[in-house]
Amino acid sequence: MKITFIEHSGFVLEMENIVLIFDYYKGEIPPLPQSKKIYIFASHSHGDHYNPAIWSLKKQYENITYILSDDIETKEEAVFMHPHEKIQLDDMEVETLKSNDLGVAFLVYAEGKCIYHGGDLNWWHWNGEPEEDNLYYKNTFQEEIKLLEGKEIDVAFMLLDPRQEDKYCWGMNYFLEHVHVKDVFPMHCFGFYNITKHYLHCEDGRKWNQIVHEITGPGQVFEDL
Repeated sequence: MKITFIEHSGFVLEMENIVLIFDYYKGEIPPLPQSKKIYIFASHSHGDHYNPAIWSLKKQYENITYILSDDIETKEEAVFMHPHEKIQLDDMEVETLKSNDLGVAFLVYAEGKCIYHGGDLNWWHWNGEPEEDNLYYKNTFQEEIKLLEGKEIDVAFMLLDPRQEDKYCWGMNYFLEHVHVKDVFPMHCFGFYNITKHYLHCEDGRKWNQIVHEITGPGQVFEDL
């Protein structure tokens, strides 16, 4: 597998026969092979996860399918998925979790690999907000992550959000402690890419530095995964 970080929560994952694009909203999508089937995912309608510009890719690539959370409104042709749904598309299986913000998280099985994209499913904890709100986010996040326990995930795209201040890695760490995963790519950093270096070089995440990859900026490529 070859993975290209676009921006924010957007990634391109190229496999032997297919290409998966997740949550594009800005940045440069690299040229894609015309010979491969392309699947474009959008986890929900928030402007930093879904950009209608994705529809212009139909003009460049003929073999393309869109898989969207069902909260996204569009008249374009797409496969719409609601939380806790499982579907078969060609030789690929797609399963969804329920985001505790909006939309879904995706679990994709393709070419013998399992790929997870968290969307906005996270342990959201906001300093100064009502305790009942923070407890809701904690409980709903942990309930969804339980559905991943026992699965073998090859690649995961998981949130590491600096806006959460000292709670920025609670979701990431809970995920890593409860899910068996080989390679993890932090996302949702709002351009503060030094947050991943900080995470991997302090007590917050040092023990995960063989699993979690450091994101340094748009266009970064990871190969031979």
